Amino acid sequence: MFCKNFPYLCSSHLKPFFAYICSSLNIRDILDRYKADDRIKALAQALNASKNPRIQLRGLVGSSDSAMAVALYFLQHKHMIFVLPEREEAGYFQADLENLTGKEVLLFPSSYRKPFEFTQPDSSNVLARAEVLNELNHSSEFGQLIVTYPEALAEKVIDRASLEKNTLEISLNNKLGIDFINEFLADYDFERVDFVYEPGQYSIRGGIVDIFSFSHELPYRVEFFGDFIESIRTFEIESQLSVEQVKSITIVPNVQSKFLTENNISLLEYVDAGTQIWIKDVQFTLDVIQSGFKKATQVWKALSVEDKNQNPDWIDPKFGFTDEKLIADQLHDFPIVEFGKQFFYQANHSFNFDMRPQPSFNKDFSLLIHNFKNNEADHIENFILTDSARQVERLYAILEDLDKTVKFTPISISLREGFVDREQKLACYTDHQIFDRYYKYKLKKRLPALAGDNP
Repeated sequence: MFCKNFPYLCSSHLKPFFAYICSSLNIRDILDRYKADDRIKALAQALNASKNPRIQLRGLVGSSDSAMAVALYFLQHKHMIFVLPEREEAGYFQADLENLTGKEVLLFPSSYRKPFEFTQPDSSNVLARAEVLNELNHSSEFGQLIVTYPEALAEKVIDRASLEKNTLEISLNNKLGIDFINEFLADYDFERVDFVYEPGQYSIRGGIVDIFSFSHELPYRVEFFGDFIESIRTFEIESQLSVEQVKSITIVPNVQSKFLTENNISLLEYVDAGTQIWIKDVQFTLDVIQSGFKKATQVWKALSVEDKNQNPDWIDPKFGFTDEKLIADQLHDFPIVEFGKQFFYQANHSFNFDMRPQPSFNKDFSLLIHNFKNNEADHIENFILTDSARQVERLYAILEDLDKTVKFTPISISLREGFVDREQKLACYTDHQIFDRYYKYKLKKRLPALAGDNP
């Protein structure tokens, strides 16, 4: 009956003593507990009770913030935007959300290599921003989870009507000439090349058109039979292997391109009304936007007329960014959930969580055993979070040598930091903190390649 989440550990070479502790619990079992938790149900009720409430979540530590957010999402399935203080923290939070939900979570980054440096665009970031806008344009019964940070939130986006107007939908069996596609892509500054390798490029070889849209991380290959579209698929750039057959695609131009940005708006104006905004430190967010806007304005003023004429994609910051005052005003139009240690708004509702951070054991497993037993005495269940079966086996072996009576349940998931919830009576410890290892998050890859399938 060894753990279903770790099939590797069920192999015959495994020592029999491992089996007596392990259960088939997975992260959804814990999230279901939180869905039924009075605090989460009260949070959901508070968000629904009035228009655009101000809510504070106090006492959350480690990855308990992402766990509470996901439990609420599973209750309500509404759009949620999470604003973290900086890019790296946003990445770790995004990974937590993906691991907890089992679905891809969108990151809305800044378009530029350095904050507010509008002269240095990053094509992969431009692509990610376009993907978020494209996803928001396509309605779904489930809300989108979007993670961002102040520099990205400050940057304006193309308005919905302009994006839809300048977007090309291509579907199987549609009648659509190659000449029309060529004209469309050329008009929207796509570059014709022999082989595509970055967003904004396309190639035409006979009846095959390769297009690298700004709304998808992989390029598309569209095959024609006369003027009819016979097949559409994504493919890997280096190997040219097909990844997935698709029925329809959306070709989105560069959403940062100057000729599309006459009516630029804030992301907060783009998203649906009622979208929940979760912010970790509102004042810090506004301060970053204020200083960044000032920096961008100074850079713009220092540029020569010649530089501006030679780089038409460089946009005056007053059209390309939103200042902190406007962002603050726009936040009034949304329900706000503050979490972290710093709180800004007068709260309509405040929820306190009796959480503790995962203790530091410094690889001293006698301390870990002592902590486990103290938890058991307080009727707190011990869980180890790791996506590595070998780490579980290693931990069992170490604890078996020291104390055969110690008990814990492994859960096949990685999170950035562990926590102890004294109200729910559970301790969720990460293996990388126990073993004092550096943890680098891994995000979900949307479409795995199909081995041996050639486009």
